[in-house]
Order: sequence, then C-alpha cells, then structure tokens
Amino acid sequence: MKHEKSNTGNTIWLTVLLLAASLAGLGAASSAQSVPKAQDVGRQSKEAVQLRVATQKELDAWADQRAPLADAIEAAGKELKLVTAQRVKAQAYLAGQRAKVAELKRRLDEMARIRQELEPFLDQETARLATVVGADLPFLVSERAKRLASLKHTLNDYDASLAKKAGSLLNALEVEARYGQTVSVEETEMEIQGARRRVRLLRLGRLALFALDPAGRQAWRWDRESGQWKPQDTLHRQLEMAAEIAQRRRVVSLVELPVGLAPAAPEAK
Repeated sequence: MKHEKSNTGNTIWLTVLLLAASLAGLGAASSAQSVPKAQDVGRQSKEAVQLRVATQKELDAWADQRAPLADAIEAAGKELKLVTAQRVKAQAYLAGQRAKVAELKRRLDEMARIRQELEPFLDQETARLATVVGADLPFLVSERAKRLASLKHTLNDYDASLAKKAGSLLNALEVEARYGQTVSVEETEMEIQGARRRVRLLRLGRLALFALDPAGRQAWRWDRESGQWKPQDTLHRQLEMAAEIAQRRRVVSLVELPVGLAPAAPEAK
C-alpha cells in the first residue's frame, strides 16, 4: 500500500513537470511568433506613410497643373463655340453663294436665249431701215450712210454686248424718226439736171424736198417716182418764205406748197 502510494505520487509530479515543460515550450513558441508580426506591422505602417506622402506630393503637383489645364479647357470650349458659329455662318454664306450662282446661270441661259432670238431681229430691222433710207428723200446722204455703216459694224461685232447692239439700232431709228418731224434748210452742192449747182435744200419732214437757186430764179422738187429733180420755178417765192420761216427769219405764216403724201415704208428683203 505504501509502495503504491509512492508510485502514485511520483506519477503526479512527473505529470506536473511535463505540463510545466509543455507550457514553457508553448510560451517560447508564442514569443517567437509574436516578434515577426510586430515587424510586419511596422513595415506596413511605414509603407503606408510613404505612400501617403507620395500621394500628397502628386496631389500638390496636380493642383499646380490643374489651373492651367482648366484655363486651357475653357479656352478650347470657347474656341469650339466660335468655330461652330463660324461653320454655321459659312454654311449660310455657301448656300447664299450657291443661290447666286444658280441665278447667274439662269440669267446667262436667258441672255443666250434672248441673243438667239433678238440678234436676227436686229439684223432684220437694220436691213429694213437701210431700205427705208435708200428709198427716202436724198438729204444728209453722207451722214445717214455713215450712221448705217456704224450700226452694221456694231451688229457684226462679236464682242459688242446685246444691249449696245440694241441701243445702236434704237438710236438710229430715233434719229430717222426725228427727221419726219422737223423742217430744215441747208446749203450744199449737188448735181441737178446734169449740172453741179450750189443750192439751198428745204426739207419738209419726210414729205417733200426742194432745192432753191441762191440767185432766186430757179427751184426744183425731188420726184420720188422718177428719182429726179423736177423744176418748180413758179414756187420760188413760196419756197423762199418757207425757208425763212424754217430759219426763224420770218414770222410763222401759212404757205401753200405741194408736198403730197409720204410713201409707205418698203419691206426689207
């Protein structure tokens, strides 16, 4: 019994010692593991601080760049608005110019059509005018011939505008029409009845043309049918009075003269 009690006590003490040894081993192991964890925490904290410092530096650097970039963005926005407005205006201008070009093209086509139709008409009327002048009383022959020649030259000028051609014809027609509304007296030298004579021509519109001898003894009248001068000596006194009235050297009075009727205008061939 005594011996058994002794063995039991030894067993308890051995167990206690083993437990103590185990606890001591565990404590040592715990101390060994806690040291690396603290180092890691310190290192991570240091890295976090460094990262924060680097981030702050970048933020400060960005803050320095932010204002110029913001100004540049604002300027770019204004420039974009300006360019957009100019583009819209340019499109409006372009549309207007296209409309003007279309209108000019239409006018050119219309002018070409008018030229094709009007130029033959101008040539026809010029030929008709030349026929009328050729069949008319023989007054201002050189002047009227030069006018017709100038008119024909203008009509045959390729570079002359249609307005100039039409204007030249209208001017010639106006001058010729004015002859039919006026009375004139001019001194000239011409051939009458086979002899060159110095005479005064009395023109009564386009109705009659008389020639008076300056000596006051002879007078002639142009005969349309024969195309010759016919003696009118018995009318010399009346013709002298009519010439003085035309020259405003005598008070207007009634003078009877054989004027007849103006012939109808011949058709142009």
